[in-house]
Amino acid sequence: MNISSVNKLNNQYRALVNQAEMVRIQNGDLPSNEEGLCYQNAAEICGQLASMTIGSESEHWVKEQQSCQREMRKIWAELHPEEKKAAKPASDAKPSGAAAPAADGKAASSQKKSDIDPEVIKSWYLTEKPKHTLDDVAGLEDAKKLMRSCIASSEMRDLADYLNLPTIHSFFFYGPPGCGKTYSIKGFIRELMDKGYDCLSVDSGDIHAKFSGEADKRLKALFNEAVSKDKCVIFIDEIDGICQNRELPNLSDFNMQLTTTFLNCFNRLVEAGRERKSIFFIAATNYPSNVDTAMLDRVQLIQIPMPGYEMRESIFRKNLEKLTLEDGLSFADFAEKSEGFSVRDIDRIVQNTLQLAFNSLCEIYAGGENSASVAVDMLKNGEFKFTRELFDEVFESYKPKPNADIERSLNEFEAKA
Repeated sequence: MNISSVNKLNNQYRALVNQAEMVRIQNGDLPSNEEGLCYQNAAEICGQLASMTIGSESEHWVKEQQSCQREMRKIWAELHPEEKKAAKPASDAKPSGAAAPAADGKAASSQKKSDIDPEVIKSWYLTEKPKHTLDDVAGLEDAKKLMRSCIASSEMRDLADYLNLPTIHSFFFYGPPGCGKTYSIKGFIRELMDKGYDCLSVDSGDIHAKFSGEADKRLKALFNEAVSKDKCVIFIDEIDGICQNRELPNLSDFNMQLTTTFLNCFNRLVEAGRERKSIFFIAATNYPSNVDTAMLDRVQLIQIPMPGYEMRESIFRKNLEKLTLEDGLSFADFAEKSEGFSVRDIDRIVQNTLQLAFNSLCEIYAGGENSASVAVDMLKNGEFKFTRELFDEVFESYKPKPNADIERSLNEFEAKA
């Protein structure tokens, strides 16, 4: 048990409960979404504390979590008395007494877009195309081949329809932080947008921005918006914050309900497929074990591993092509020295290398006539060489963030998959 972490979470919990009470007083003893959100966050913290402690202390936090959940249900009933009778647990969820109304098929189909601010929906659309394509993604040849075959089937519609190939494609990217998941996905999205696809891009924060009932409504609005299009991409980052595994200990009523809502909304894509609409669903997470297994059964899993030797050398070669390395130093040295580094780490090494080259050139030419132009010419004609000494300085000054715990979790997930 990490006493420091427990104390920190305990203080956060008490602050949230006090804030909820203060909001109620300031609101004239009337319920509000803000008060409900305080209890929602407090319940989440109680769940964490229950899993971090043992014995009577763990039981205490379970009771505190249940107390927060009761407050959430009470606030929801006060805010939405007309929906109280309609709130029933969805058939595929564990009994949870969820605060939000049930997310069954009827609820999903009757959801009106007017329930969500049009400006919120507008903010989900990706208005600018990513600047790179899959060609710019180093390695991952099998994954790129799979993604491009799906793009091709969406373009060759007559052939795809004749062979009855699916028009709904679902991809689930997972891997450690900084391994290039989002970069790869954006390259994929760029090629789809080039083919005329609209793109709805959200993360868990966009869904959790409001009280629990609002989160359900936002999910429904997101999928309703997607299936209203003939060609659309849905990209959900941090999917583990929206579709949490219902087998996780101490999962709150709110998250239990949100997972059920998500799964029911996802089924709308099946209906859109019967109408031969072309929709790509793309999700990403660092923690696949935290995602509900019912979701994992519905998608194509794509692992984005830590970059191997060839991929690391390719990234360094491409991004440091304007530098001339001194004799005896090669991009292979960069690749070997960066073993165990994530793509994010490698990007920082690249930036640090370029910055060090810049600093060295400034020391040599700063203050001279046309110094910047002279320095550029030195780079272009190879007169300035990046030395082994500078190479050592770059790597000695950078320490990659350890990913051991996440990699262990991913390995356990792979073993079960």
